[in-house]
Amino acid sequence: MSNDNFRIPGVSLRHLKSALYVAEYKNVTRAASKLNRSQTTITKAICELESTLGARLFDRAATGMMPTVYGAALARRVRLVVDEFDKAGKTYQEFKPGGRHYHSIPVFSLDISYKRLAAFVALYEKRNVTAAAQTLGISKTAVYNSMRYLEELLELPLFQSEPNGVTPTGLATILARHTKLAFSQIHQAIDDIANLDGVTQGRVVIGTLPYTRTYLTPVAINRLLEKYPQIDVVTQEGPYDILESSLRSGDIDFIVGAIRNVENRADIVTEKLFEDRLSVIARKDHPLAGRSSINFKDMQDAQWVLPARGSPSRQLFDETLSRHEMLVPEHAVETSSLSMVRGLLMDSDRVALLSKHQIYYDMQFGILDVLPVVLEDTYRPIGLTLRAHTQPSPAAELLLGYLREVSGEIHHQGTA
Repeated sequence: MSNDNFRIPGVSLRHLKSALYVAEYKNVTRAASKLNRSQTTITKAICELESTLGARLFDRAATGMMPTVYGAALARRVRLVVDEFDKAGKTYQEFKPGGRHYHSIPVFSLDISYKRLAAFVALYEKRNVTAAAQTLGISKTAVYNSMRYLEELLELPLFQSEPNGVTPTGLATILARHTKLAFSQIHQAIDDIANLDGVTQGRVVIGTLPYTRTYLTPVAINRLLEKYPQIDVVTQEGPYDILESSLRSGDIDFIVGAIRNVENRADIVTEKLFEDRLSVIARKDHPLAGRSSINFKDMQDAQWVLPARGSPSRQLFDETLSRHEMLVPEHAVETSSLSMVRGLLMDSDRVALLSKHQIYYDMQFGILDVLPVVLEDTYRPIGLTLRAHTQPSPAAELLLGYLREVSGEIHHQGTA
């Protein structure tokens, strides 16, 4: 696995900090004074960063240094990087009350090698020194040395040794989340700069919930890649709680599917794309398929395939049962896998709770169909869940645009 899989950018954090200060103060002398470095050091850092990024970040003049569009784009992202480490530092202060102020600790001030932080992130993800070293292509000694260096700076342990590896401490978990978010912003800065040159590139990672995996997300991805084939798209599937955790740590860019209530979560926002109503699904030649209408109460004794308890669709189903004074089906099979649902329905008289959108292609090919059962008040919002206060990368913005486009078509055609 390469560094890119962990979103670890090979760009000096010190150089990025120098560029941010020069962009803010428009002057190398003032930036050097604020950073307590020499003008020569700052100038060299800017030149090396421009060489690394392949873009001119500043226009030099007798009156100072003005950021170019590339420099301004970079500064916006680096400011977000600084904010992430600042948040981590404030939390660290709670773990170490009475200790050194976090501003003086290189871990939180971008005065540390990204390679040390890369070793930390790899060890946090792998929970094993050997695996972390292999992932980054470095020696185990290098991983040990980086951890020892970080723990000495923090004066707190980051990992506890276990028989088969290590377990991160609470501080390590928080530091890893903010570090990965910071690394993600640096990657996005690189993509922003390329985008300004008309080269749309990058990598977008999306978490997909069951509803969107059949039609909405695949169609949007295909439209994106038809026009921008150089973009890399990765999808991650799993329960909502796991995807939200990945979203918070920067491992994925956004989640698409049934949205949850996030009113009390300041770092997460949602965007509703449309509303979808649930249906009762069965195989095409099911004994009930030929009826013109079916009373929901007649389904009391049916064998059901249902979503997991606690999911939005299951909650709506349980509420519908309650309104009809019906009992919860006994021995229902619970699964979020569409292929599992399909297999169960095709080989039995079971019925499933799904959206007809989820069986779009099954209906096209005459495999599954919607039974004429009306499930009142089972509408649920389908949309996007994103990190608040951060600007998506150019690649993510493009995919978001296509998801909104396809959603509009679904809503307009009444296929939801």
